[in-house]
This record gives sequence, C-alpha cells and structure tokens, in this order.
Amino acid sequence: MPARSLASLALVSLLASLACEDPAPAWQPFESRTAGIAVEFPGTPTVTAEQQLTLPTVTEVERVVFDRKARGMLQVSSYVLLPADGIPVESLLRIDCLVAFGEGSKFVAETPRKLAIAGQEAIAVTGIAPPSPSLPNGGWEEDRCVILGGRMIHLMAIGPNDAETRRDGTRFLDSLRPLSSTAP
Repeated sequence: MPARSLASLALVSLLASLACEDPAPAWQPFESRTAGIAVEFPGTPTVTAEQQLTLPTVTEVERVVFDRKARGMLQVSSYVLLPADGIPVESLLRIDCLVAFGEGSKFVAETPRKLAIAGQEAIAVTGIAPPSPSLPNGGWEEDRCVILGGRMIHLMAIGPNDAETRRDGTRFLDSLRPLSSTAP
C-alpha cells in the first residue's frame, strides 16, 4: 500500500477514535442571585439550601454543586456573615477556608495564601491527599474564600491530583465574579 494511503488510513482511524470519545464539557455561566455571584460550571449544577452551623451561628447556607463523579466536584457555598466585632476579616476567611481540612480529612492543607477576588481580601488554600487505590496520584483540592456583599463565599474544587482536575478547577475558581446588582 502506498505511504500516502497508509497516512490517510491512519488519519481516518484517528478521527474515528476521537469521534467516539465523550465531547469536552460545555462550560456555562451560573448565577446565584442569593449569593450575588456568577461562576462557570462544565454542566448544570445542583442547588440546595440548608440550615448549617456557620460563623458564629446557625444560618441558611446555599450550596451549588457540580458533581463530576470520579473526576471530583466543583462547589460554591455562601451564607450571610453576621457582624463579628473585633475579628479581623483574614481570620474569618482562614476559619472558613480551612474547615475542609479539619479532623478526619485525608487532605493536608498547604499554608493559606492571600489574594484578591473582585477587589476584596481573600484566602486560598490548596490541599493534597496521599495516593490510594482509587487515586493513584492522590487527590487535589483548592478552596478560596472571600466576603462579598455581606456573604461568605467559599469555592471548592476537588478531584484526582492530575492536570485535568487542576486545569478545570482553576477555570472554575477564576470564573467567580460579583453580579452587577450587588455592586455598591
């Protein structure tokens, strides 16, 4: 068979195999009027509201979750932050952002990093879990916390410790923006 025919056959085989793979997810914007924010998810998330212990009392927490099954999860939680006289904003952010790495978590948190989100003081925490039978490279988690419009906004991306999880997690985390109706 001529070389050109072999190359054509190889190209057709490659295109056929790519056509059989799941298409890349279509990222779409999601707006939470309750939280006053917008983020992007690679599909349609599930929204719940529940009473939960927060800083410093029980309040309603809105949770927006996109479950990626074996690929992990992307989540935004928000709640009204009650006035906490004398407690610095950074302390409130650290408490909320580090809660996922508490007792019983397999993830070990790195030192929290300061950053700005929508012009506001924010905290980011990355955690790594050890390898396991289901996660040969371990796990990766990044949490970011910011206070916008009087609400604690806590974003979390979690999944296998690989390039795809980090890429998608970063895209999700970086997509946060306040809705214009919440601007002062």
